[in-house]
Amino acid sequence: MLKFSEDFLQFIWQNKILKPLPLITVNGKEISIIKYGELNKNSGPDFFNAQVKIDNVILVGNIEVHIKTSDWLKHKHQHDKNYDTIILHVVYEHDTDLVQNINHNVEVLELKNLIPESTFENYRTLNNSKAKIPCVNQLHKCDDFKFLSWLERMTIERLDYKVKLIDTNFKLFNGDYTQTFYFLLLRNFGFKVNGLPFELLARNLPITVLLKHSDNLMQLEALLLGISGLLSNQFKDGYILQLQKEYDYLKHKYGLIELKKELFKFSKLRPANFPTVRLVQFARLINTKPSLFVAPYDFLNHEEILMALKINLEGYWKNHYIMDGNVTSKDLSIGLTSKENLIINTFAPFYFFYSKKTGKDDFGNFAIELLNKCDLEENSKIKLFNEKKIVLKNSANSQALINLYDNYCSKKNCLNCAVTSQILK
Repeated sequence: MLKFSEDFLQFIWQNKILKPLPLITVNGKEISIIKYGELNKNSGPDFFNAQVKIDNVILVGNIEVHIKTSDWLKHKHQHDKNYDTIILHVVYEHDTDLVQNINHNVEVLELKNLIPESTFENYRTLNNSKAKIPCVNQLHKCDDFKFLSWLERMTIERLDYKVKLIDTNFKLFNGDYTQTFYFLLLRNFGFKVNGLPFELLARNLPITVLLKHSDNLMQLEALLLGISGLLSNQFKDGYILQLQKEYDYLKHKYGLIELKKELFKFSKLRPANFPTVRLVQFARLINTKPSLFVAPYDFLNHEEILMALKINLEGYWKNHYIMDGNVTSKDLSIGLTSKENLIINTFAPFYFFYSKKTGKDDFGNFAIELLNKCDLEENSKIKLFNEKKIVLKNSANSQALINLYDNYCSKKNCLNCAVTSQILK
């Protein structure tokens, strides 16, 4: 016999996965379920606010679910007043009559012969699966419309998760929206490989200092490259020597503490992704679009943000990607994929966070709209869902899949997933 948990029975009840047969209690009374109740994840009865009809009498209250009737005693519910409001005791197998049920006129409904065999078989397949996505071979059973509806919820969950991370830093920055946005954007300018050192850089170099020099590109470059420790070597190029001189002056003026240059990774990166290039691009962004940092919520659409991130390097950095390096003809601009990566991981979460903080729902809607405008991301997690590739259109979908994999598939949290509901039905 397949072993299953009480969670499985709760899932069956919550999703109404029962054979279309008359419901008869163990005492032979016919019962109609008007409302199955709301699943309770905390202590107390399993389902609140249920409604059932027994012998033409409508009862309103709570429902408790167990594998065996005797589990009531095992869980010591007989000593808990919270269970005195039970109107129905739902069990897989009725193995004993309970004094408390008799005293409170609580009927027992046995599910043993009411759960479809196909449901058990599908659950057994899921339970025994060793795949990264337990339902990978059954994913086709989930209707595309239902799948996309579930992804909408997963997108919100993903944004909510990012909002919590942003809020942690918002509190550290004493409720400063400008510093919080700057911190988030600079960290993401480091992308996956250099995200952490760029985050440390943002902590050591406040946006207020950079904005004071927003009209002087050389000073911005000196500050960003200098505090990263990347100007600490001996150089020959005249422009780099000027940057060193500017940084020495600004470092003492603001009492800045620089990082160790070894934190920044260059290995296996394309020149356009070198931390030197990303930092001078960021300097150029502050120089040309200081308003982006002061009021990021004024950039109201996908195209406007893409235009703001269209950064043309000038002077020394137009054809260099390292100090004292040879002249190069390589394209050092930010590509469309990288721009949309910044929108997905910076702008959309920040607007969603801003909406939560201020109660301005439009910014939450704008965050979703931005994700709908960006192309579907490509990574190893998203490729696992190739069965549904034909219905996946944008980054709202891909962000949803990342959340689905991280919080459901990889944890085998199938019984809390709407995809499982479709499969088991």
